[in-house]
Amino acid sequence: MMNKRLEWVLLLILAAGGVFLWCRFSLPRYQSIDLSIGQAKAVEISKEFMKTQRGVDISGYKMAVMFNVDEDTDRYLQKTIGNRLEQELIRRLHYDLFYWVVRFFKEKQKEEFKVAISSATGEVIGFNHIIEDTAWRPSIDKDKARQIAFTFLKNTFAFDPAQYIIHGDETKKYDNRLDYAFSWQDKDLDVPWTKSREKGHAKLLTDVTVSGNEVLSFDKSQFEIPDGFNRYVDNLVQTGDILTLVFRLFYLALITIAIVVVVNRKQQVVARFVKPFYVGIGTGIFFLMTLDVINTYQDLLFNYPTTQSLGVYLIRQLVENIIGPFFIAVAFVLPALAGESLRYENSPLEKNRGFLNALLSSFCSITIARQIFIGYMAAAMILGAQAIIFKLGFKYCGVWDELSWLAQGSTAIIPAFTAVAIGFQASFSEEAMFRLFAINLFKKYGTPTLLAVFLSAAMWGFGHTGYEVFPMWFRGVEVTCIGIIMGILYLRYGIACVIAAHFLIDSFLFSLPYLLNPRGYFNFYSSLAVISLPLLLAFIALIYNKGTQERPLSISFNPQQQFNYGLLRELCRSKAPEELIVLKKDLERHGWDAAIIQRVFEEF
Repeated sequence: MMNKRLEWVLLLILAAGGVFLWCRFSLPRYQSIDLSIGQAKAVEISKEFMKTQRGVDISGYKMAVMFNVDEDTDRYLQKTIGNRLEQELIRRLHYDLFYWVVRFFKEKQKEEFKVAISSATGEVIGFNHIIEDTAWRPSIDKDKARQIAFTFLKNTFAFDPAQYIIHGDETKKYDNRLDYAFSWQDKDLDVPWTKSREKGHAKLLTDVTVSGNEVLSFDKSQFEIPDGFNRYVDNLVQTGDILTLVFRLFYLALITIAIVVVVNRKQQVVARFVKPFYVGIGTGIFFLMTLDVINTYQDLLFNYPTTQSLGVYLIRQLVENIIGPFFIAVAFVLPALAGESLRYENSPLEKNRGFLNALLSSFCSITIARQIFIGYMAAAMILGAQAIIFKLGFKYCGVWDELSWLAQGSTAIIPAFTAVAIGFQASFSEEAMFRLFAINLFKKYGTPTLLAVFLSAAMWGFGHTGYEVFPMWFRGVEVTCIGIIMGILYLRYGIACVIAAHFLIDSFLFSLPYLLNPRGYFNFYSSLAVISLPLLLAFIALIYNKGTQERPLSISFNPQQQFNYGLLRELCRSKAPEELIVLKKDLERHGWDAAIIQRVFEEF
């Protein structure tokens, strides 16, 4: 057994190494994220633009705002020229991969406005005025429309026609107007999809649509991605979909087995004792995720189709978005209960591998605080390991990933709350399923420990192949490697350790855009608070340390279990030691309550 002090020193060294590796290999990728312009500022800019530049009174309009990532451009440039050159090109072009879109609309009315604002500079980089097909505009010829477009681009973006060539020149006739769509291509820039230019190449375009005397829409700059590349990505996504489908079959099998385990042990002492705790955690998951639907209601509002009643649409969306959290909560409780029962049957002395010991003693203990502190070091180690895995993937496997996950909570009223909701749900649900339940399930039926860790990690890892990391199988391999580390940490340090580590990793990565942007004070400090939550709990556990002296499980025996306990106790009195060993194995094989067996045989 390793010396405790030496073990802590080793953990600290590995954690420091993880921080170094992450800063060395992963941080540069995220430093391109600039959220200097927050949601409130973007809304203010868009309103000012509508008033001063468009002359539109928006007082009668409803508003929704969404944070967007130009994932098509990001994935194309990563694949064709790599991360480093992509960042250099983006900086040179002042291209906005990240931007806000503010939508102004009226219920059951097609006409609406969308304003795109750079999250880095606050510049209005795009606009779209959507109108009825039958809307009237004065008739002008194409030359005048082109002149309107030129004048607008020159005055707004200092557009220099000498740097561009004509890319598109289209006219669309409606009943009461003509719309002219013009696009210009930067003549000094194109990025080929492959070495063979026949496969196509990306072009940097500037677009303007003119209708009558109005600039109906514009985009300062956008990349046009070759169709061949989009088809290539679609093919990769299908691979991910197949892997995800296979995972879902395994996941369904695990849930089914968990139901069988819970039903067969529902009256046993351990299952009954831990049930209120896990139901409480499941309820917390449900309410956190439900509240987060409200926290991110702008997502719902932004996607509202104006062909229907807004009230009916919101009610339907809220109901649909509540059903998911309910099933997620149920899918947490069942494996958690099953896992606690199997853990007790497999290794009753390895008490940190479940929460039963803390429930019988106290969560305010040095043991829990220690697990949380190790969880912080584990999170640092895993982030470092992830950085190395991706570095090798970029170099040898042609891997590229996307930052579209940034849009998941950036539109939230309080992004930190979304970070808590996601971290809490993922850490408890996934660690209960793939560490507490799956590892103990495999071990219950004779699987060697290391193989049990690998199998549970692989099932967990390939459940992540729906994430946009290409090629899609690589995400499965990466998370499987992390799952092996988590499984080892679970066996060595306990369930609280891996839940804390999982929460910290998810909440840290989710909060990263705000942690890298200290100018957004509220989001910066609230994100710091989120990743400090486990630390706060650890200090509370230390301050109110009540020790780990357990109450006996026998206090939870019901009358039937008291009778069985007494019966078995009397039976054991007449047995020789060798007979007791045989009797114990026979009782376990026939499904006797493990807590009763353990209590009786402690006396003999």
